[in-house]
Amino acid sequence: MGTGEQARLWTSAASPQVDLLAARFESFEFDKHSHEQLAVGVIEEGAEGLHLTGGKVVIPAGQLVIINPGQVHTGFAAVESGWRYRMFYFDTALVAEIAGERLGSRDVWFPDTVVRDDALFAGLRHAHREQEQPTDPLTAESLLLTGLGAVLTRHALRGGSAGPPVLPRLGLDAARQMLHDRWTEPVTVAELTAAVGIPRATLINAFRAAYGLPPHAYLLRLRANRARRLLLAGGQPAEVAVATGFADQAHLTRICKRYFGVTPGAIRP
Repeated sequence: MGTGEQARLWTSAASPQVDLLAARFESFEFDKHSHEQLAVGVIEEGAEGLHLTGGKVVIPAGQLVIINPGQVHTGFAAVESGWRYRMFYFDTALVAEIAGERLGSRDVWFPDTVVRDDALFAGLRHAHREQEQPTDPLTAESLLLTGLGAVLTRHALRGGSAGPPVLPRLGLDAARQMLHDRWTEPVTVAELTAAVGIPRATLINAFRAAYGLPPHAYLLRLRANRARRLLLAGGQPAEVAVATGFADQAHLTRICKRYFGVTPGAIRP
């Protein structure tokens, strides 16, 4: 990271179902990745840019960013001074629970990545700050649940995504499931091809079209997200690297910085 850049990723003491990031970046750029959780953030200074399927968006200070689970994206400074922001990563089960209560449907999605909602911005910013050193867990968790509830009721839609049409998957779900089942093991193109039943020359592009990443990058993302969970649970970086299939701790460090903007040592319970 450049001079003055800093980031911290931790699990809320008030709720283990919410991860939190507070960061300031100037020249840092995230690699293409996605999150298993619903990601909601407030841009406090500067502006962040995202490359998403379908184009580029810019989120200036004072606005919200909302990224659906599994939505592939990058992140970069959209202005010379960079950006400072706070992110919530809400566990899928928690989102489904609150969505079921508030919207009558556990299956929801967000059509807009950039959201202007001044009252919600202020509420989420306050809720995030309260998680840094919570002295009152009841208040801290109440603010988290209130904030998530407001995000859902004001900006979510019920049902599946109405995004671009999904291409025929030609059995690609089987290849994807193999990666999930064997995420700590070496997997070959030949094995994926056998599971899918389409030529290997077609497999990589078809997989990317279906899931936003080619198979090797998808598997790396799986390992990175598992490593993040273990680090947030208090795991030691060297042990986590071995447990999640990385070559060594240095490899894990590079991936954490590329995907999450922090080193493993800056990921704390």
